[in-house]
Amino acid sequence: MSNALTLDLLNSILPLAGLCALVVWLPGGLVGRGNLSQVRLSRAVGVTAVVALVVGAVLAAGLYAAINEGVWAGVLAAPVERAGFFLTRSALFALLWGPVLGFVWLVKAQELNRRLGMRMVDGEGGKR
Repeated sequence: MSNALTLDLLNSILPLAGLCALVVWLPGGLVGRGNLSQVRLSRAVGVTAVVALVVGAVLAAGLYAAINEGVWAGVLAAPVERAGFFLTRSALFALLWGPVLGFVWLVKAQELNRRLGMRMVDGEGGKR
């Protein structure tokens, strides 16, 4: 029998795995497969980081509400303060998904440079 305060699959592992999956999938979804712009890629990574922070804050609020009564009433009573609190909790989640996002950015930037190099070899220029 599991206590609500213990770490288990539903209150820790799945939410963090979901955030990691989001930061792996979202940058590619925002720029598309044929992207040849490092600027667009960096913007997509930035948007992904902001989205992951917000989603993490919502997850943190949901996890807190699952084990504490009155969380949603507190959010409605003081939305700015509570949003700040949950965003700081979400920043702790970034300790996990931040390096994953950095690795995804590196891999996508290398793939983009490889495609640009292949275009230059094929005689298509490489500038867009």
